[in-house]
Amino acid sequence: MLAVIGFPLINTVLLSLQDQGVAGTESQFVGTDTYRDMLADPAMWKSLGLSFVWLFGNLTVQTVLAFATALLLARGKLWSRTARTWILLPWVIPTVAVAVIWQWLMNSNYGIVPKVLGFFGVDHVQFFADSTWALPTLIFMNSWHWFPLGAVIIFGALRTVPTEVYEAARVDGANAWNMFWRITLPILQPVLFALGLVGSLWSFNIIDSIYLVTKGGPAGASKTSPVYIYDTAFKEFQASEAAAASVVAIVLLGLLTWIYIGLARPKEV
Repeated sequence: MLAVIGFPLINTVLLSLQDQGVAGTESQFVGTDTYRDMLADPAMWKSLGLSFVWLFGNLTVQTVLAFATALLLARGKLWSRTARTWILLPWVIPTVAVAVIWQWLMNSNYGIVPKVLGFFGVDHVQFFADSTWALPTLIFMNSWHWFPLGAVIIFGALRTVPTEVYEAARVDGANAWNMFWRITLPILQPVLFALGLVGSLWSFNIIDSIYLVTKGGPAGASKTSPVYIYDTAFKEFQASEAAAASVVAIVLLGLLTWIYIGLARPKEV
């Protein structure tokens, strides 16, 4: 852990205090000047804002899809027992293939989604080329890719709930909604807490899904913090500013994690 995580982290902090351009070239110590230049860049703040939109969008969509799918799988029907296997297909598909599939689906010339929308009178929607639709479409694409993992985890947790608890609740006159809020959700709270924490950290750091489709465009509409850091380091050749942006992102993500743990940590009974 120290070799794989500790050394790169320390090296990133040290690099952020220098004036290195191309990664690996000679540089000199400049202190916090790099942070001053980086914090004065409006594009950096915009990328952080888009990252938090990306984070909360993915967390919301994936949780809803995973929970709904897990509840359907738990119904015990023949189709649900079969679906427990093939529901994992989106998750096992490589990210490159997912990007290609969704570019085909959303293509304004031959994609099935624009054609279906056109049938209902909604025309000329450029999902990945329109700055309004690019990020929401990427959020849904990424959520479609990753929600099966959450669904399987939640489904496994649902299987641990004793059936006697639900039977006793039915005898007492509880309906499905009451049983969900007062039995299912409290029992699943530890699982949902861990899934939300890990899923948030994963989602924030995703770059491949975005870069393969839009490369942060159009006009920076999907340029999240990881994309901004990558472009700063390897397109603009400002390694130290990219390192400083990485440190700021790590600090903000750590602060967000601390707040999440404080607010959503399961209460001991």
